Amino acid sequence: MPTAEAHITTDRASRYLVQLCRHAGQMGHGFPAHPGPHAGGERPRNVQADWSETDGTITLDWGTCTLNATPETLTLRVEAEDEDRLRRAQALLTKNITRMGRRDNLTVDRHRPDGTTGPATAPPHGRRHTALGLTLAAVLAVAVHGGLAAGVLTIPQWTGLGADVVLAAVLVKAALVATHLWRRRRTSTRAR
Repeated sequence: MPTAEAHITTDRASRYLVQLCRHAGQMGHGFPAHPGPHAGGERPRNVQADWSETDGTITLDWGTCTLNATPETLTLRVEAEDEDRLRRAQALLTKNITRMGRRDNLTVDRHRPDGTTGPATAPPHGRRHTALGLTLAAVLAVAVHGGLAAGVLTIPQWTGLGADVVLAAVLVKAALVATHLWRRRRTSTRAR
């Protein structure tokens, strides 16, 4: 039976153990967890969770996760019938624990019984990375449109029409980016 362990260094291990188990328990009672796809777009149908302040068990369709909290570490041990189910259970648990611990920048350090390690499948999403990516995309778009405008404006027959097309393209793209950012911000404030 495939097995993997994840070790999360935190001084709030017990708090995260209870929070993760409570969340899993709510999923098992039909409560909506949070919007968005789980582990490849599917959500486990049967979820059970039992816990105390230091130990917990989450049973999913895909496998079983046992949790243990010490003063410095939260350990998650996942067992499943096959590698695919193990991967799906790990992805779901990693996604949830990194989302819950985003303020503490929790990182999941996975270990397989054979001694190999691997990074978490669902790294925490940082707003700085998203903002940096959008800024770079905006700079690239402005540069491309500027080059396009310079090329079109050098041809006398296209000067009027070319400038109008480039301006319209810039305005449409700016409106699309602004709408995307507004919706994303509105969704993230609702999730809190």
